[in-house]
Amino acid sequence: MSLLMRAMTYYPYVFHPAVLVGGGFVLTIHYEWSRQNVGRSMLWRRVGAFLLAGVLSLAPTAAYSLVTGTPPAKLTQGNAWQVDALVASGLFVAVGVTWYLWRRFGWGELVPRAAEILAAVTVPYALLSPFWNVSGHVLLSVMPTLYLALVDRKFWPLLVVPVVMVPNRVLVDAHTWAQAIGAFLLATVIVVTLHRLQAGGRPSTDRQRRGETNG
Repeated sequence: MSLLMRAMTYYPYVFHPAVLVGGGFVLTIHYEWSRQNVGRSMLWRRVGAFLLAGVLSLAPTAAYSLVTGTPPAKLTQGNAWQVDALVASGLFVAVGVTWYLWRRFGWGELVPRAAEILAAVTVPYALLSPFWNVSGHVLLSVMPTLYLALVDRKFWPLLVVPVVMVPNRVLVDAHTWAQAIGAFLLATVIVVTLHRLQAGGRPSTDRQRRGETNG
């Protein structure tokens, strides 16, 4: 096995959707917190709240495993639409809990907006899976990285991850070019469109605050 193929084999595990979505939200949480005049304890409270949402996202898979007697490890493998449905269900739980907590405690706008966009990306992922094996790895790598890049240009280098993920899914025989590129374009359109709608053509809350402060 060549060095390239060895790297490509491990790539989707290193940049697994759970890692990218979780890491992307933690970066968003830290970015928003760092621009607010609140103590560090608030950062850990918010990260803890998000981790709680992440734990709750395992509930659909755990329930399905208990009902069917299928080991959880087996449920997280393969490209079957049932696996995609469980992943999507878990994402809906996580974004719902995250959105509610941020709105309930008034912790800012960026994280709930990210939750809304992730939910929107998850809908076609769940609906298309039974008929077309759209790449969840690509969809869920575009969403957090592109959202962060739109929030602040300094995050643009993160887009290397989904760009490499597209050929990766083909090289490891997980998806076709159409499924990988289609996922990339679909996620890009959803993220860019919703980000613009959320901002209403105006800078984000944090950028406005910085602009007012600098002025």
